[in-house]
Amino acid sequence: MKMPLRLTALAVIAATPAAAQAPDAINLICMGGGNKLTTAPTTSLEWDKFDHKYRTKTGYEMASRGFETAVTIQIQGQEGRIRLPDNLVPPINSGGDHQHWWELRDVIVGENEIRAEYRLNGLNKPKIRIDRTTGTISIKGTGQSFDGRCDKVDSGERRF
Repeated sequence: MKMPLRLTALAVIAATPAAAQAPDAINLICMGGGNKLTTAPTTSLEWDKFDHKYRTKTGYEMASRGFETAVTIQIQGQEGRIRLPDNLVPPINSGGDHQHWWELRDVIVGENEIRAEYRLNGLNKPKIRIDRTTGTISIKGTGQSFDGRCDKVDSGERRF
């Protein structure tokens, strides 16, 4: 059975997500790199002045580890969400869904920049700044950072 063209177009529009339909929706993919505080077990030799010999000493060492990754951001008006890679999600967190989407808070969409924050846990609320002219993004949180460049993603439009 052949559907009239008008019904087919309505079915496609109804199936399209609301964020893709809205003219003020912003969908970004941001590639870049960051640093994250990590702990690792260490073993070293230390001189024992009482026994006059070297002894093995074990412990943990904190270090900043670099990584390359991408984040996805969707903004609709004054609301939005960010999809984080595993590198930016701490083991103890208080939010996000099973696909690592986090709700953006205090979203400010200005003429030249976008600012927002999200809550990873009670102590870590990273802040996001996106320069709309250059496309650069900066995410700063407790023990982690991410800097990169964003490209606009238009749902439903082919890249080539």
